[in-house]
Amino acid sequence: METYPVDLAPEQIVRWLLDEGRLHAFDLLVNATRSYRVGALSTEDRASLDDAESGELSEIFEVGILELRPRQQPHRWVLRVRVEDDIGPRMPEDEPVPEGEEDIDLPTFHEEFIKANRGIAEMSAEVEGSAAKASLNRVLEAMLTDRHERGRRHEAPPRREHRS
Repeated sequence: METYPVDLAPEQIVRWLLDEGRLHAFDLLVNATRSYRVGALSTEDRASLDDAESGELSEIFEVGILELRPRQQPHRWVLRVRVEDDIGPRMPEDEPVPEGEEDIDLPTFHEEFIKANRGIAEMSAEVEGSAAKASLNRVLEAMLTDRHERGRRHEAPPRREHRS
């Protein structure tokens, strides 16, 4: 599989999915997860603490991952939005960090990671061949231009006012 970055804002992807998820226009599978990982304190954080304090502390990161795949051939391509948020230091006696991934729904992913504008987001895609890349590019183009059916088939698109 070929992996490459996607130059689209995570808000655009998720907002589009929230609309398209109800309409199933592209027949896509959406999977969102939340997990936590423990890491070392940054050099800047360690510098502001004495040796005894910094030796006991660790940093906690919350990671949200959203994956989008075609339902009929999920192995052909995947579009991934990964958001990692540094949620702060942790002492050894603090509550344990949850292990493993927790499945969350798309609205929860939107509320906790996108709408809250948390952390650092990375968008990437993995494709298996040129036909899969073309299929993914059709979805990305629809996201970019935000083209999708309105709630009702016969509803006219909103009019745009032109101002001089």
